[in-house]
Amino acid sequence: MPDKNIVFDTDVVVVGSGVAGALVARQLARSGLKVTILEAGETWQREDAVQRYQNSWNRTLTAPYQQAHWTTTPADPAYFAGQGNPNYQPSFLKGVGGSTWHWTGITPRFLPSDFELRSRYGKGEDWPICYDELEPYYVQAEQALGVAGDSENDHGSPRSEPYPMPAIPMTYGDKLIGSRLSKSGVKVAALPAARNSRDYDGRPACRGNNTCTPLCPIGAAYSADVDVAKAVSAGARLLAPAVVYRFDVDEKRNITTAHYKRADGSTHHITARRFVLACNSIETARLLLMSGSDSAPDGLANSSGQVGCNLMDHTIFVSKFTMPEPLYLGRGPQSVSTILSGRDGRFRKHYAAAKFFLGNDLNIHQEAAQLLENDKNWIDTLEKLKKQAIYQGQIGAEIEQLPDHHNRVQLDTKRVDPLGLPLPTIDYTLSAYSQRGVKHWSAYVRRLIRQMDGQHIKTSTSLSSHHPSGTTRMGQSPKKSVVDIHCQSHDHPNLFIAGGSVFPAMGTANPTLTIAALSLRLADYLLHK
Repeated sequence: MPDKNIVFDTDVVVVGSGVAGALVARQLARSGLKVTILEAGETWQREDAVQRYQNSWNRTLTAPYQQAHWTTTPADPAYFAGQGNPNYQPSFLKGVGGSTWHWTGITPRFLPSDFELRSRYGKGEDWPICYDELEPYYVQAEQALGVAGDSENDHGSPRSEPYPMPAIPMTYGDKLIGSRLSKSGVKVAALPAARNSRDYDGRPACRGNNTCTPLCPIGAAYSADVDVAKAVSAGARLLAPAVVYRFDVDEKRNITTAHYKRADGSTHHITARRFVLACNSIETARLLLMSGSDSAPDGLANSSGQVGCNLMDHTIFVSKFTMPEPLYLGRGPQSVSTILSGRDGRFRKHYAAAKFFLGNDLNIHQEAAQLLENDKNWIDTLEKLKKQAIYQGQIGAEIEQLPDHHNRVQLDTKRVDPLGLPLPTIDYTLSAYSQRGVKHWSAYVRRLIRQMDGQHIKTSTSLSSHHPSGTTRMGQSPKKSVVDIHCQSHDHPNLFIAGGSVFPAMGTANPTLTIAALSLRLADYLLHK
């Protein structure tokens, strides 16, 4: 660690203000440390985001959010223009609170077996920590985010404490599907979610708006700007926008300085005793690679050559169908229920696991366009569309992807953002293991639809659930990983990484709760080591 006699600008610099950075900053600031948060994006107001979304003609994941002119984001086609695979385009936000502004809020825990995938099934990688080590921090994370769930059903992840709130009630359609599937021995259960089922932590209970993604209009769903505000109230300093582009390293391999640019292109720097890098998996790798020097030509924290490698995400498919009875999608949150199968078993030796969800978002835009194109009778078209809207259902699944060295983030040698910083280029291919999982589980869903006397309409598949993970993975060996079990860089004693980029493997669970748990664990380590 740096010399205690040196005067620093701050004790800890946290780069990024999503859920990882927000929780680390909150914990450290509350303990009396001097914390500075550097965020590449701007601060959004919920009222402005709601207005922008209502006025948008193209209601995408990023429609509610003012896009920064000083940095390139995934909302700009230029961000992915150098892709090795143009079909892989995860969405994330740059702004105070990060991507928790436009997430669905689903917060399952990892299964114990997700930490031991290679030991149990001979696939992927084991984590260097086990479920039991993280379980107390899962409890803290659920309390911090405000998770509503069914405490009588642990979904295969043993619990030491109940959820902070009871589960969001199932929708009418979910209950009907559950009743139909129960005759075949298939159980439908509540999904845990960081969405208030009652007033909690100064935020209101869910009112049933159906726009969870891209925006909860009333703040019933957790977003990390809440914890950024708590960190600032405890004494932390927030600089936004502040685009970090390089770190300096001393002769003892300690990070001494973070260099950043403001929106006008002006350059600044800040010194600290410790640095926590809490960007998402793509931007974390990008920043480390940009910090290359004569002593570290391959980038910061990269003696292993693993920075940027082993990028993972959840491939997702959604099967649409119609039922004999009305399901009335669009009433309530976009997804509150799951099917309790597919996440674990000996089958994982052969094909990927799946986490199912029942979709409640009413999305019939494509059907409307097709009907209008093929049917010129507006009255008939309206009746057909009404029937589809009332009787339509959705079952989807997120499929695990194994770590692969060739799925990676690198720096583009030609393209730069408005501040002159190199953009990332991404190579990403779905493994045969995951492809077999998609094939198996999509066929399984079609069987379930037939068992309910439903009629399958179509199945759509995407490479990304917007869950990029990996790229700075955790491990015991400095030759094979970027950080140790405490998320501390193997190469630089005062550099720590928070976020999904440290995942050695990702299972099927949405990553945010595990990111939050790891971040709280890291904060504990920083305070007590």
